[in-house]
Amino acid sequence: MNEKYPIVRGLETKPRLSQILWGLYNGGKSTWAATAPGEKLWLSFGDNEHVSVAYRKDVHIMDLSSVSHTDVFRDGVGPNPFGLDKTLHDQRAIKSVVVDSLTAIQQLALEKAVYDKVGQSTKFSPSMQAPGRPAFGGRNQNLLSFMKSMLQVTAKHGVHIIFTAHEEEPVTQSDGRGNDWVQTINMSLGGKLINIVSSQLSEIWNLRQEPGGKRNRIITTRVSGYRRPMKTRMFSQKGEASFILAYDPDKPDNAPGQMTIAGFYEQWVKGGMRRISVPSNRRGGDEVDNAEHRLTGT
Repeated sequence: MNEKYPIVRGLETKPRLSQILWGLYNGGKSTWAATAPGEKLWLSFGDNEHVSVAYRKDVHIMDLSSVSHTDVFRDGVGPNPFGLDKTLHDQRAIKSVVVDSLTAIQQLALEKAVYDKVGQSTKFSPSMQAPGRPAFGGRNQNLLSFMKSMLQVTAKHGVHIIFTAHEEEPVTQSDGRGNDWVQTINMSLGGKLINIVSSQLSEIWNLRQEPGGKRNRIITTRVSGYRRPMKTRMFSQKGEASFILAYDPDKPDNAPGQMTIAGFYEQWVKGGMRRISVPSNRRGGDEVDNAEHRLTGT
């Protein structure tokens, strides 16, 4: 009998989501993140980031948009970030925490590194205009410390966590004859931070609008085309990587046909954590994404 570190069968556990949902600014990430399981505690770091979900009765908002970088990395790092240990203990109805967004926190992390004069020498003083490489390293460490604290406190209480993040400007390539095309589009997290962060999460999904004048929103669960990173333990690795998101925020989440994060999660859990199929409503989507990767801009 291992009392300190008990051993159970895999099916006796109920895994939690630890996820990044990323894409273009104002692309619907916050709206869909609010379909996570149970009542949500929303940590809003961007100016009016939470407006699109404020109408929901299952969302509790902690507005941190005016909090300084000093306060964020003093009060938001450690075993009880922003008092969440007590909050999640006392308010058991909260089943998900949404951090909106990592992009805003990354900016605060850089401000903190510059304020702390990371990399300063007799010949160089870091500034927001010219932070210097050591300050970017300090930024990454600040952000990782924040994310680690959020992951640990939510894991302690068995609560899901979803981080939102914005999309970086495309990296383009030219053939030297006036033809340019998109090489990659990454999450707006600097340097090697993307790879480090990815290893700590179970799901990384991209949300974007379908090109060509269509109004469909697309969810991509694994790498397809030039957007990366994506990652999934929930969805099958077979078939298409993406699907058209059928979700209308003007209807209840439990209305027929609504695709929600909570719905996919429950389907996965009920199936014994066997991977669920990607909805088959975007047939040929991988080919479209890969063709865009080769031809965009030519």
